[in-house]
Amino acid sequence: MIKKILYIFLLMSSQMIQAQENKKGSTLDFGLYLGGSNYWGDLTKDYQPLWNKTKLAGGLIARYNVGPYLTFRGTALYGRIEGADKYLDSDPARKRRNLSFKSDIVEFSIGAEWNIIGYENTRNTFGWSPYLFGSVAVFRFNPKAQFKYNAALHDASLQSQDGDWIELQPLGTEGQETTTFNDKRRYALTQISIPLGVGSKWQLNDHWALGIDFGVRKTFTDYIDDVSTVYVDDAIVGGANGAMSVALKDRSMEVGQIKYENNESRGNAKNKDWYLMGGITLTYRILGGKQPCFNF
Repeated sequence: MIKKILYIFLLMSSQMIQAQENKKGSTLDFGLYLGGSNYWGDLTKDYQPLWNKTKLAGGLIARYNVGPYLTFRGTALYGRIEGADKYLDSDPARKRRNLSFKSDIVEFSIGAEWNIIGYENTRNTFGWSPYLFGSVAVFRFNPKAQFKYNAALHDASLQSQDGDWIELQPLGTEGQETTTFNDKRRYALTQISIPLGVGSKWQLNDHWALGIDFGVRKTFTDYIDDVSTVYVDDAIVGGANGAMSVALKDRSMEVGQIKYENNESRGNAKNKDWYLMGGITLTYRILGGKQPCFNF
């Protein structure tokens, strides 16, 4: 197995060296990315996406082709993700927990594509190749939950916020930065991720290229969905962050279930959350190659 991995590494290295030698043919392409976004974490089944909850995603992509086998890429993407126990309420534990969230994702990444069979970005040569890509990204998220006021369950001061989408991170729903857990910091809303994926691209003519791109994002946080560890006593959370934090940390009674006790499991901190984006790319060559001609 190690020999196979070493062989693949050496093959890729030789191709990248060849690509550098062909740098005179480098080009810069710029275009649009349109597709969908999703997530898996504590509010999905077995840490797998709920594909029917995929949301629209889009943004910009730039590619610097330094040779047939190596392309540097940069992206600026936006997507939305969501998760909810109600989508899996056939599971009694999910039905009782009754947590949910949605979040916008804004991501900026830079990385490289390895064009597996070589990509000559002109229609007169071999203008097609599947590719693998890897990147480093900075992303911003902000989980929110919709508050549904119930006079029998909630403080009367919250009635005016019925139906509002409430930001969860400031509430410290798992006791972050309370007097009891003052060493437990609130999670940062800006984080690093590692996009990894596959794709394929086709040169339509000397200037335009079409592609398909799909990638998962490894993150280093378990709080994209605001769910990770255990339930914390109402007095601890409410005393530090108010009545809304009590209302949204435990939503079991909203569906007629038994309220959770202090230190009962709320999520699984052992597994980090992931998000993913996939879509279609359409790029136009703005530098290099033949002189651009703006004919459509």
